[in-house]
Amino acid sequence: MSPCEVGSRLGTVFSCGGSASSPAAVISQDRARQQAAALAEEVGCPPSSIQDMVSCLRQKPASVLNDAQTKLLAVSGPFHYWGPVVDGQYLREAPARALQRSPRTKVDLLIGSSQDDGLINRAKAVKESQGRTSSKTAFYQALQNSLGGEDADAGVRAAATWYYSLEHSTDDYASFSRALENATRDYFITCPVIDMARHWARRARGNVFMYHAPKSYGHNSLELLADVQYAFGLPFHPTYEGQFTLEEKSLSLKIMQFLSNFIRSGNPNYPHEFSRKAPEFATPWPDFVPRAGGETYKEFSDLLPNRQGLKSTDCSFWSKYIQSLKATADEAKQGPSAESDAEDPPTGEPGSKSYSK
Repeated sequence: MSPCEVGSRLGTVFSCGGSASSPAAVISQDRARQQAAALAEEVGCPPSSIQDMVSCLRQKPASVLNDAQTKLLAVSGPFHYWGPVVDGQYLREAPARALQRSPRTKVDLLIGSSQDDGLINRAKAVKESQGRTSSKTAFYQALQNSLGGEDADAGVRAAATWYYSLEHSTDDYASFSRALENATRDYFITCPVIDMARHWARRARGNVFMYHAPKSYGHNSLELLADVQYAFGLPFHPTYEGQFTLEEKSLSLKIMQFLSNFIRSGNPNYPHEFSRKAPEFATPWPDFVPRAGGETYKEFSDLLPNRQGLKSTDCSFWSKYIQSLKATADEAKQGPSAESDAEDPPTGEPGSKSYSK
């Protein structure tokens, strides 16, 4: 559910680029079997039995499996993701449901994302393999495929298509490409990360801190996201240090200090639980509080500034408008029921341009 999770003591979790509230958190057993069989066929593994197929796949290099998956996604849709399966033995229930129970101990959470997070690099590779023909048609088809999921709803797909089409007024490939990346990043990664921070903070399960790494601070040629590069000290690795400036190395040191403090004490500002001396190398990292003016996060850029309201408009679209659409669709299928607790949707209806981004 997250590409990196670190915790050196009981009660602290550092999670980057994912959360348990993501739509990609789990997939069904049937879908997992279908994807595994397709991957096995692509890399030449026998489909005779599940045991033989899995044994063969385990012997293939990761690079071979990754290239084969990218090729398959170019055919089936760029965001048909992989994920764990609820099978009763390894994962007994969906993470979002498990989160409804209170933990037995206090757990401090530091969570965040990068502007080039998760599915984006894979999407670029898929689009390159597909070419640039019929970009508008490809954009809408890919958007509907990626946002529909297994329980695709026509209303949700139509609303998402309308909303993200507001980002471009031209028919050039680059505009549609950016809109597709923004839509999938918001849906699968950034907004679920924010939802996770809100959920954890509202239930008073521990301290919550959030960050975001903007696009301009990553070295894409390294195939690692900006937060991973700086948090794990890549600018100081002998192989890569020549690609980073002194300012970027300084930024990495500060971020590593924040994270090491958090892992030790549960708070990025203090190295120990009993410490109360604020750091001198950067503005203190504020708690994430789920209320107006309180959803503050640390930006992983020069001077490490504090910001507020990450992707507030786009995530409002998903948490309010889309949830309202889903509630309406459920009522239509099941008949009148208890009043929905979904928040009011933003002003503006699909098909109009009154909702401005």
